[in-house]
Amino acid sequence: MTRLSFLVLLLFALRASAIDSSIPFGRKTWVPDGDDARWWRPSSEAKGLRMNAHYIAGPEPGKREEWLRALHAYRKTTRENAEPDAVLLDFRGVRAWVRMDLDWSRALALRPGDSLTVEATARPLSGNHTLCFAFDWQDRQTNHWVGWSTVRATLSFREDGDRQTLQHTVRVPEFDPATVWPRLIVGMDATHDPTPGRMELRSLRVLLSDEQRARVDSLRGTLPQSTALDDTIYRRSDLRWSSRDFVCHFTFLYDDSFYDRVRGRYRLKEFLDEGTREFGGYDALVLWQAYPRIGVDERNQLDFYRDLPGGLRGVRRLVRQAHARGVKIFLDYNPWDTGTRREGKPDEEALADLIAAVEADGLFLDTMSAGSAALRRAIDAKRRGVVFEPEGHPAVDQLAVCNLSWAQWLQALPEPALLHLKWLQPRHTQHQIRRWNHSHAEELESAFFNGSGALVWENVFGTWNPWRIADRATLRRVAPILRTFASLFTSGAWDPCVPTLVNGVYANRWPGKGATVWTLVNRTGRALQERVLEVPHDKETRYYDLWSGAPIQPEILNGRAFLKWPLERLGCVAAVDPGGVNSGLKRLLSRQHAETAGRETARTGDAHSVAVSVIEPLPVEPTPLADLEDPPAGMVFVPGGTFTMRLSHPRRECGCYPDPGTPPERWAEFLWGDPFNGALEHDIGPMTLHPFFIDETEVTNSEFKRFLESTGYRPPHAENFLKHWRSDPMPPELADHPVVYIDLDDARAYARWAGKRLPTEAEWHFAAQGTDGRKWPWGNEFDASRCNDKGKGTTPVKSYPEGRSPFGCYDMVGNVWEWTESERSDGHTRFCVLRGGSYFEAKGSIWYVPGGPQPITSHAKFLLMWPGLDRCSTVGFRCVKDVKTEP
Repeated sequence: MTRLSFLVLLLFALRASAIDSSIPFGRKTWVPDGDDARWWRPSSEAKGLRMNAHYIAGPEPGKREEWLRALHAYRKTTRENAEPDAVLLDFRGVRAWVRMDLDWSRALALRPGDSLTVEATARPLSGNHTLCFAFDWQDRQTNHWVGWSTVRATLSFREDGDRQTLQHTVRVPEFDPATVWPRLIVGMDATHDPTPGRMELRSLRVLLSDEQRARVDSLRGTLPQSTALDDTIYRRSDLRWSSRDFVCHFTFLYDDSFYDRVRGRYRLKEFLDEGTREFGGYDALVLWQAYPRIGVDERNQLDFYRDLPGGLRGVRRLVRQAHARGVKIFLDYNPWDTGTRREGKPDEEALADLIAAVEADGLFLDTMSAGSAALRRAIDAKRRGVVFEPEGHPAVDQLAVCNLSWAQWLQALPEPALLHLKWLQPRHTQHQIRRWNHSHAEELESAFFNGSGALVWENVFGTWNPWRIADRATLRRVAPILRTFASLFTSGAWDPCVPTLVNGVYANRWPGKGATVWTLVNRTGRALQERVLEVPHDKETRYYDLWSGAPIQPEILNGRAFLKWPLERLGCVAAVDPGGVNSGLKRLLSRQHAETAGRETARTGDAHSVAVSVIEPLPVEPTPLADLEDPPAGMVFVPGGTFTMRLSHPRRECGCYPDPGTPPERWAEFLWGDPFNGALEHDIGPMTLHPFFIDETEVTNSEFKRFLESTGYRPPHAENFLKHWRSDPMPPELADHPVVYIDLDDARAYARWAGKRLPTEAEWHFAAQGTDGRKWPWGNEFDASRCNDKGKGTTPVKSYPEGRSPFGCYDMVGNVWEWTESERSDGHTRFCVLRGGSYFEAKGSIWYVPGGPQPITSHAKFLLMWPGLDRCSTVGFRCVKDVKTEP
């Protein structure tokens, strides 16, 4: 071997060693937080194009050819290199972290006291210029996040805006290796410095010791061999259906239109029939099960599916019925659900088992912008044909993982524009959605112009926000066009932003075998009846206004066809070869013609949109009167009086009831769930309460047992009824604990037997607070020694005598939530109000129902569906009795 050859081999060996001795920087090894930390390309995204993260603007006048070249060049180069250049840390004063990938982190098998050397290349852009290092603690059994180490080290970069490379060695702090394992995180956090700042993180390499390198070597084979965008999921025959999922419905399972609680059955047929009448039919439903109810007890998101009517078998029957109608079914995944009951297996496996059990077709990734290879592998192993759809706007490389995505609150451009992801991958369907908007015209415009889809969402977590008649009518026009010409709308032959003959009219051209379709947006502000399109003409070609179902008679001049037809805000025309006039086109034309004729028929009212007031609850039946001189056993006297019920609680996307006297034009201030992190303030009163007796304790298991023995009561639906007894008779050790796993009707049945009733919310509030407006039954400061907040289960009802209310009631906060006689319904969703909080608190996410003991000045809106779901391990009750006040 020559000396030169030896040096070359040595150079290659040293280079390979350097590569193998680090964890590289890329999408497979690092995971940014979300909007505050995201992958990006600092250099110009595409020369010659105006664009934002969501849309690509059309050409400037007279420059379409240059624009088309730039547009196609951008698609080509992005497909060939989907890997971005850097992570943007956009720290706005809370947090902006980049986390090492779970698989790589766990493979490192770090121990307390171990060290990691991190080499960071970054460029401060503004403000805060310090990187923080810390560790997340992940549950060893489930991989869920359970906490973090706080900031362990920092690295400061110069403020001159130049790119710099710095190294730092971080030591792993003490932790319990038997229960958790550490995951390195790098970024910015308010606990260290809340000063906002922006930083471009160009590289983040972890330099490894020989021992550490050996632990992760097996993962190097998972790194991509190519940075080209993979389109496998669009070529897979079992996943191909997603490209035709144009109309998806967000199905809130608590809505009375979907489940008939009186008859105890799903109303799928009626539900889908109404969807056809009002929206032109659904291609898929997202069955939403848990939020905003989750967190009241320890049930996790999958338990909510298990506790639906009929259990998982009932859900599977429902899915099969939907399949028979040609409708696909998505289940929902809440990755933030880490503070409830654990499955004992990773989420990927648990989700795969659930999807296989009910034969679902898709997984909606709530709050997420990305799916994972691990999730894909786990679900493919149990059931093929399942697609992923994230809520957030995914990065470009996620086009290889997620067949669909939400187009939620996208940043619109002034003129109709191209969906960024749709242009890069025409088979990727996006569902336009702005859930709190009253008008969905802009969403439908963008969806139709781009040959993409829309999400129908009217019951927003218990708030009814119906689509307007006009928007429903538009979707009834749009949906059949998209379905009939789906092969064109998902084709790479898309010819965008073609010229029109009218300023303010925009068009996309979708060519295909036998037919070419144009989708048009009219921004002139007026209805048109003039030449709009000029196209090459063949004497055999026929032209149709697909919006109205009518043929178009073209004006022919020098081999060109000039097309004129009635054009409102949206329009669609087709040029069809003789062989393209098939049965599908004929059905479409007939349907669109019928829709046009139906529009001329005046509608009297709009029953679909109606919702009734929830200001007042259902009326309360009085009890037999108790004698003030002979108080019932176990009850305390509340003298009544005049007071004002003041409440403050998180809005939480589900709103609440308006205060009495609120005019209808202000109801939305209470009903709306936007902004989700705002507070709702109630100031109800002054009101006058008549005197009443109230149970000094929550009804116990032994008292409920006497009721069962006396009456033989058995609920019509026994699912989860007294589940905590685990046997019959009642476990004696639970005798003095509050009874739980009873629904509102079970509690009412007991109360009637006892000659009592449930307290109204105002009665419960006054009995807990007294006359001085205190926050807690004992005063204005929380005292954990006065209530059960231990998170370990119920306690006997007289365990905390120091926590009694001014009238002598035990456990008005903590121990268990309590039913009140406060049932309301807007005609779509039923709910009642729970008071007091419980021993249980689901921690780790802002999306849970606030748990633990709750102040008297707060309440919880509890959505009702059916007994098996409404019975909780943390909800009990106490009763009241009306008082004879006249001699």
